[in-house]
This record gives sequence, structure tokens and C-alpha cells, in this order.
Amino acid sequence: MLPILEPADWNRAKAGQLLQRAGFGGTPAQVDALASLSPQQAARSLFDSAPPSKIEPPPSILLPTLGDKMRTERNRLKLMDPKTRAQKNQEINRAIRAEREKRLTELRGWWLNRMADPLTAAHEKIVLFLHGHFATSEEKVKNPQLLWLQNQMFRQKALGSWSDLVVGVAKDPAMLIYLDGARSKSQQPNENFARELFELFTLGEGNYTEKDIQESARAFTGWSIRLRNKPGEMMDEETHLPSFLNNPRWHDGKSKKIFGQTGNFDGNDVVRLALQQPAAARWITGKLWKFYAGTTPTEDLHAELVAEWKESGQSIRPFLEAMWTHPAFYAPELARQRVKSPVEWLVGLCRQLNRPLPAPALSSEILAQLGQKLFAPPNVKGWDGGITWINTASLQKRYQYAGWVVSGTQGMKELAGMDLGRMAVQSGLVEVPTPMIGEEMADEPNLRKELAQKRRAAATQARELFALPPVPVDEIASPEQRQNPDELVAALARRLLLGDPVPPELLGRFRKAAGRASPVPESDVREVLLAIVQSPVYQVG
Repeated sequence: MLPILEPADWNRAKAGQLLQRAGFGGTPAQVDALASLSPQQAARSLFDSAPPSKIEPPPSILLPTLGDKMRTERNRLKLMDPKTRAQKNQEINRAIRAEREKRLTELRGWWLNRMADPLTAAHEKIVLFLHGHFATSEEKVKNPQLLWLQNQMFRQKALGSWSDLVVGVAKDPAMLIYLDGARSKSQQPNENFARELFELFTLGEGNYTEKDIQESARAFTGWSIRLRNKPGEMMDEETHLPSFLNNPRWHDGKSKKIFGQTGNFDGNDVVRLALQQPAAARWITGKLWKFYAGTTPTEDLHAELVAEWKESGQSIRPFLEAMWTHPAFYAPELARQRVKSPVEWLVGLCRQLNRPLPAPALSSEILAQLGQKLFAPPNVKGWDGGITWINTASLQKRYQYAGWVVSGTQGMKELAGMDLGRMAVQSGLVEVPTPMIGEEMADEPNLRKELAQKRRAAATQARELFALPPVPVDEIASPEQRQNPDELVAALARRLLLGDPVPPELLGRFRKAAGRASPVPESDVREVLLAIVQSPVYQVG
């Protein structure tokens, strides 16, 4: 049993840290509400606040895709000469990519809004961890429907049994496509998933052998996907909504030896055997601690975490709640070592300022520029995180985007470097046209001209959609706080820095931004906000 933070040691600063690390931060009222509870009640409340309800995907996700619509039409390309066929294929693929990116933008906005909702923030935070831990990218999966289904599977299993979750990942169609398991047969087993299952998902390097990988790959053969195709149509994993399929004809039914045990194992057995290894508990508890606390646990602490993981029956929710009430979770040194990810930074900033997130296309663009494009992690390892989030270029962009959120976009001059036409398509302001095949081809020059005109008009609409007004000062600072510049600085620092001590040189900068006028004018209140959120200390915590 992990040690528990004493109620006497629980205070508003720690409540703010819990809200930030377990979720995405919050307003002073939300911090106060958490501080009024005991540590255990506070941890439980983060998962209990949302009433159970059916989760609906973004509207576009379950509609037929442009790729689906084009499948029959594409057969007509066979009647064309090779040059025309290649040109038309290029046009079709370009349109399909544009339509796919529109759906992904809607999906990203849908997920970010769930993160920003205080009722679902903690649940979505563990889903964000799983998205990086079991990294799967749209660049290979190419189907937003599958990515949503995986995201929803994470959500449904995130607080339960770790074993059930890992099996769910092994059977997930997006993962089967991403790591090439969908076509793994007994004659030629694919080792990709078995290797990443051990190296990245459950055990870590050095805790398995090449033979374990080879034998496990044999055990996973036959775990494939079913494609919902119409009679007479070709199967295409990019344009259909597959489901898991256990194909016995593809399975290697012979005996295998994995982790020293012998049997006619299948994928369920591989997961069971992997999670029985001593390294399994150390691997996941270390990853969870580092994600939430920002550092690798000490050996003594890690031993406590492993014991708690086993005590909880390898169940995720009770382990998280125990971790969040451990005194070490609030060690002062953690506050300056844990770098906020771009998603935490953007969602947290908007939550702390009590303002809505930017439009999905703009939020997606900001996060991509900062290095965290949702549903497109850089590789199977996911994002490295930690200090890698920060370099000279990304830090300057954080400061720039913080200026947009606090001061507004001021006529959209700051967005001059962004492709507003592309973002307008992603936002649904201009329809992705269905490419013409056959006799209609003669009209295509005019159609392209018309589309270009529509994109220019949509870019103008996008300026209005993406415009960010300045933060309403009345919602951030009370009239009483604005009567005294020092009190204003202290109040805003408590709101945004969770009550942590501010280095003297930064405190001087904040006070200088507040000016000397009383009451402090709106422009100077925003200057203080900017000085805080553009400071190094705001990037951590």
C-alpha cells in the first residue's frame, strides 16, 4: 500500500498541481473545490464527476468517405490510357487526402474539447497517455474511422484491467494495420507487433529474447481484420471500416516456446505470458509515473509503485488514484522538471483563462507547429516528451501562440504564415470536390478555376472563424485585485503558476508589466498575463 498524503499537508497549491497533472488545469474556483476535499476524495472525484453517457463520435466519422464513394468510379480508370490514368489517380488521391484531413481535423477538435471539459479531463488525460504509449499514426492507417475506434477503445478500457487493455490493443484494427499484423500468416509470420509489444508496450528492452519475438509472432498469426466490402468490389483497408477477425486458417497451430513455457499459444497467451514477467510491472508503473510526474521514479519509490500495481490487481484506476495521493507526487522539485506537452499547454492555458479552445483547424495547426500532432505521432515510440518538447524554435512559438490566446489575433496579421485555404478546407468552409472521371473531364479546367475561387473566398471566411478576441479581463481579475498592482500580480501568479514560488527576477518582470496606475488598466492586466504565460516557469509544472 502506497503512503498517503496527510490531510494536514493537503492545500490549494497541491490541489492545483493535481488538477494540472492528472488533467489539464482549471480555474481558481475549480482548484478551490478540489482543495476543499481530502486527498483521496480529490483523486476519486476526477473520475467520478462525469455522469455515464453514450459517447458519440464527430458527425463525419461514420459517414462514407470520399474513398468509399470513388471505389466503383475508379474502375473506369482501367479504360483510359496510362498517362490519363496516372493523372486521374493523382487527382483522386489528392482529393481523398484532403477529405481525410478534414475528418481528422474534426476528430482532433472533438477530442481536444473533451480534454478541455472539466468533467472528462482526467479520463481524457489517460487516453492521451495511451495514445502515445500505443502509438498509431494516420500516415499509415489512413482511416479516421479506425483512429476514432482505437481512441474510443482506449477510453472504454483506460480505467480497468491492464491485461484487457493490452489484449484490446493487440486486436485493434488500426494497430493491426499499423504494425502489419493484419496479413501475418503461419507461412510468413510478421514480427513487428510482437517486437513492439515487448520492447515498447509491456517489458522494455533487455527483458525478452529474439526467440521470444519469433515464437510470439507465430502465436499472433491469424489475428487479422474483416473488411466490410460489397459483393464484387475490391477490398481496400484504407476506405472501409474493418473489425477484428480471428482467422484459424492463417494461425500457426504448432507448439511454441515463449518465456520458457511451451504450448500451442495464441495472442491472448502471449499477452498473459508477457504480463507475468517481473519487468512488466516495473515498465508500466515507471511510464505512468513519468507521464504524470515528469521524472523517472527513484528505486525506492519504483519498488513502492510496483507493489501498489500488484496490490491493485494491475487495474489502472486504483493505481492512478494511489499514485496521485503519494506524498512524492507533490515533491517541490517536480514542479520545475515536468515540461508540459503542447496539448497540455494549449488546453491548460485555455482552461486557466476560462476561454474556449481555438477552432479545430487552428488548434491542430498550433499543436503541429509545437511538435504534437494528434493521431500522427512521429513513430511507434510515440513522443519522447519531457525536455524534448522545448527547443529555441518551439519555445518562441509557444510565446507567440500565448500572445494570440491572451491578446487576440488583431486583424489576423499573425496568421499570415499559415495556409488559410488549406485550413478552410479542413474546417468544412469549402467542399472537397469529387474528381471527375470520363466525359466530364473536359470541364475540369473550369472546375479547377471555380475551386480556386471558392478556396480564396473560404480563406476570407477562415479569418473570421479563426479570429481570437482578447481575454475578457473582467473574468480574470476582480476590480479589487486591479486596485493594487502588487495584489494583481500575486492573484494572477496564483491562478497560472499554482502558487509556486516565483523567482525574484521574474516577479520583478511581472510587476513591471502591471505598471503603477490604479486601477490597473485592461491593457496592463493583459501584459501581466503575457509576462506570466510567456515565462519559462509557465512551461513546466
